[in-house]
Amino acid sequence: MAEEQRTLSGYKSKVHEQGEFENPNEGKPPLTEFDEYTLRLTAFPKVKTFQQLKKINGVEKAINVDKAIIVFEEETTKNEVVSLMRVDSLNFSEDDAFESAIIRFFRKIGHPLVEGVEPNWDDYFVVGMRFLARVAVGKDDKKVPNGKYYLDVPTCRPLKGTVAPATTMPPKPAPEASDLANAKFVCHGCANRSDALQRLADANVDASVITAFVKASSAGLITYPI
Repeated sequence: MAEEQRTLSGYKSKVHEQGEFENPNEGKPPLTEFDEYTLRLTAFPKVKTFQQLKKINGVEKAINVDKAIIVFEEETTKNEVVSLMRVDSLNFSEDDAFESAIIRFFRKIGHPLVEGVEPNWDDYFVVGMRFLARVAVGKDDKKVPNGKYYLDVPTCRPLKGTVAPATTMPPKPAPEASDLANAKFVCHGCANRSDALQRLADANVDASVITAFVKASSAGLITYPI
């Protein structure tokens, strides 16, 4: 017997209030804004377009901006920590107030973007990458913690002694220029190869950055001190 089908016309859909969605942190030990945690990237970020107010010629106008939705997991409690970072426009600046959050984030964890070079985000957002940071605790209308947590970007720092896992991308035949530039930036001042490799490990850089440095060093393309 064929399954009976209905027309969508007149169908009543249930509309959920914002607070009705299941909180993935429900039942887990709470986090605080005072402690430092080890966070891990659980999945490659997704991008969503948001409306944002911007003052243009003294008048506030709504503009569309693309933001990466980044979800991290706290190592011990398994709480989810979220961050929304704008990716459609990147600003490099020595003033934190004008520097893009995503640029500040990677600089803080020891894997800085190369100024003037359009980033390949596959080389930066490596699933499994870990770092240290504090979190901002979400609160409801009554200022009571609601079990949601957001990344406090200024507090991010590398997790010493570890290196982010290699990407699942196929190996490239030659080092990417941006990876080698990142390696030289992190290793500035190192007197020899051993010191440079230790500096890269301490900075928790992407494995592709270390690979680019080793290939360039073996080919005699690195001059010491860097």
